[in-house]
Amino acid sequence: RSRIPRPAHSFRSRFMIVAVDTSSAVTVMGTGSLAGPGVEARMPGGRRHAEGIDLLFADTISPAISDATTVEAIAVGIGPGPYSGLRVGIAFAIGLGRAWSVPVLGVCSLDARAWQCARSEAPTLPHGTLFAITADARRSEVYWARYSVGDRVQRIAGPMVLTEIPRERTFEEIEIDPSVLAHEVAVLLASGVKPHPVEGALVPHGNDAQNFALGTGPLFHPTPLYLRQPDVTLPAGPGS
Repeated sequence: RSRIPRPAHSFRSRFMIVAVDTSSAVTVMGTGSLAGPGVEARMPGGRRHAEGIDLLFADTISPAISDATTVEAIAVGIGPGPYSGLRVGIAFAIGLGRAWSVPVLGVCSLDARAWQCARSEAPTLPHGTLFAITADARRSEVYWARYSVGDRVQRIAGPMVLTEIPRERTFEEIEIDPSVLAHEVAVLLASGVKPHPVEGALVPHGNDAQNFALGTGPLFHPTPLYLRQPDVTLPAGPGS
């Protein structure tokens, strides 16, 4: 099968995006296109990302790809999220992109939750509404970002790690629908949006984000957003 990437202006509804996210305790994978969300699958288990991701692909994504389908790109959640789990999804997406010779596009996982929230809570989120999305960061902290509802949902602050959530409308622990993520990325690509690098992806522990410059754009290179140092570090080597 030919899966050669095409420029954004050639997008048509049959072109498919495959989406992957392992930023939470659930491994999710799905498809979508300009026509809308496609198939989706999920596997719970915060320590089973590596074991489950191949199975999800074989059972859900591979059967959804026919000879008439052109996979345009791989969209992957780049976090913020746990150190080890996040790497599983990103590494899988990069490997898949290389195998299929298609680009791999990073999406802030809080953005993916915000897109899902905008669909499921649409009647309560009119144009101009501000809201926040949070996800469990452990250590009695949360990952946080603020969004504005316009023609599209746009992130206007964050992501960052907080111990105290600002007093505003907040949606907690929204589950990512990978088919919605894939559809939203298809729409962005069709409109000509290009990915840009993640700069300063690791910042000091806590809410000091002065050196963190993600920007409000929706698509990034597939660089993980850890936001803080990993819980486990390698011991110093001899003579260090």
